[in-house]
Amino acid sequence: MNLKPNYGWRVHDFAYRRLEEDATINILTGSVRSGKTWALHPKILEASNTESPITGWRVLVGQTKEMVYMNVLKDLFDWIGDENYQYSSHTGHLRIFDMEWKILGARDEASEKFVRGSTIGIAVCDEVVLIPEGFFKMLLTRMSPAGARLYGSTNPDQPMHWLKTDYLDKKELIQRGDLFHLHMTMDDNPNLPCDYVEAQKRFYKGVFYQRFILGMWVMAEGAIWQDAWNDELLYDEAPPHLKSSGRYIDRWISNDYGTNHPHVYLEFWDDGDNVWLDREYVWDSTEMMRQKTDGQYADDLIEFMGKNNGCQVIIPPEALSFRQECINRGIWVTEANNEVAPGLQTVAGMMAARKLRVNRRCKRVIRGIQTYVWDPNKAKRGIEEPLMQHDDEAACLRYGLHSKIYKWRYSG
Repeated sequence: MNLKPNYGWRVHDFAYRRLEEDATINILTGSVRSGKTWALHPKILEASNTESPITGWRVLVGQTKEMVYMNVLKDLFDWIGDENYQYSSHTGHLRIFDMEWKILGARDEASEKFVRGSTIGIAVCDEVVLIPEGFFKMLLTRMSPAGARLYGSTNPDQPMHWLKTDYLDKKELIQRGDLFHLHMTMDDNPNLPCDYVEAQKRFYKGVFYQRFILGMWVMAEGAIWQDAWNDELLYDEAPPHLKSSGRYIDRWISNDYGTNHPHVYLEFWDDGDNVWLDREYVWDSTEMMRQKTDGQYADDLIEFMGKNNGCQVIIPPEALSFRQECINRGIWVTEANNEVAPGLQTVAGMMAARKLRVNRRCKRVIRGIQTYVWDPNKAKRGIEEPLMQHDDEAACLRYGLHSKIYKWRYSG
């Protein structure tokens, strides 16, 4: 293997040392594309040896089974070949060579029921910071066989996250050999061309740069998109190709449902390269001193769509009555992906890559982008969430992009 001078050897040494030489808990943290998951593949293969002295279940854990497949298994399967594994995405059962594995999703604290009562010898956890604390601790209690090992990889989070305070910062765990922690950056990945690394550094700004490029555990504060937003993203008139028949590849509308706060529609056009936020509709019941019904909002939506009313409309999952009203009208409705942190990064990534363009006439959205801030009171408790005041247009923007745009669109 051709490794960069002074880099990669510590990752290589960890990846290929024997399981019995590892600590009980092994956590790899750091930047995106630093090779964290790659370093766990040899561990998975060694743990798949049926002659291994470590007994108990083998489990692969992530926030969802789909994320485990995309982040861990897909590349592993390409490496070992179709003849050496069998996998059911429905049941989560996996066979690597002759060893049985179980794929588990740990979306919330209730997920601990999947491991309660089991005996686990090997656990591999993808994106540990997204796994609930209760599940992680329950998982450790089930790892009773001699030589049991837990391996985890993750990008950093805020500095008060339980993984950092309860494990990574506990020097006594490292001194006793119970915990091994390896911090990695893209410079540790020998397979990445230098120009790719430099390009990745340009795609992240602010707190996202500190976490995903430098691998720092930092608290987000202030305006969420202040480092990614730039007035150069504004436009006055759409390019001629944008709305020409057959020249755009997609059009959709996102919604933030309003009762005692503004009701928002945003219209997006996608030409395959850039996404253009072209129009906005906002009904602020506080300003107008009148709340509209679901039926009236549906009427407004149909009018906002115009003659081409066959486009997709993305509605928040909690807006059940409005979604049903739209379905009854024959409107093509899908449920918004309202994940907060990943959604914020999607918007920031599109801005930083200059792939999002906003029509200057969308004044409420522009104001919302510039005033969308982290909640300072929750930050004091180690919770990172946007301040839920005057956030309707920004939330609608987040729904509209994160529900449609995959990471490759802005990460090269």
